[in-house]
Parts: sequence; C-alpha cells; structure tokens
Amino acid sequence: MKPEVKSYDCTDYDPIDTYKFDDPDDVDFWINFTIGPVDFDGGDNFQVRVATFSNIGRNESPRHCILIDKFSFSQVISKVSEFLSKCEGRDWEEVSIKLSEFMCWEFQDYKLYREE
Repeated sequence: MKPEVKSYDCTDYDPIDTYKFDDPDDVDFWINFTIGPVDFDGGDNFQVRVATFSNIGRNESPRHCILIDKFSFSQVISKVSEFLSKCEGRDWEEVSIKLSEFMCWEFQDYKLYREE
C-alpha cells in the first residue's frame, strides 16, 4: 500500500502554498497534511513542523520537523513526498506507523477504550 497527500492546510498562514513570508530565512510553523492510501478517497491527519535552520533552537528536537534553509513550499512538498516514498506497507496501519516517524499522526499513541 502506498500513501499520498490528499490535502493540506495551515491555519497560521493561509493559503500556505502562495503565502509570502516577510523573511523566508526565518520561518517556524506547523502544517497539517491529510494523507491516505492511493486509490482511496479519505485519509488521516499528519502534522509536521516547518522551520528554517536559523529559527530552530540548539536544544530543540528536530523530530517531526522539516528543516530548510529558506522557505519554499515546493521544497516542503518535496520533503513530504520523500517521506511518503519511504512509508509503503502491507496495510494502512503499517504505513501510518512508518509515517508517524516523520510526522505527528492524529492517532499516534491512541489506545482503544475497553470497558472493564
């Protein structure tokens, strides 16, 4: 099973694909991607932080972060496509778990409620 981006949104900078930052060398924001299996309409939400090297602190974890020199939406999409190409699996659960290494999955650490 292969994943693909179904849609994306950024509540801080909308529309993010055409947004012009005052200083593209100094950005730090989160973006949501809806990602699902190829040939399937729906998907799950995955968030990733986008930051320039000059903006991220020395002691901050780069986990779930796309680090870039200068903001370019096409570069962000390219990095996400690179993540997706590494996350094929036999079913959606396997794909999602792989994706969650790169992005925050909406169901990450979810535990099914069981009545006792």
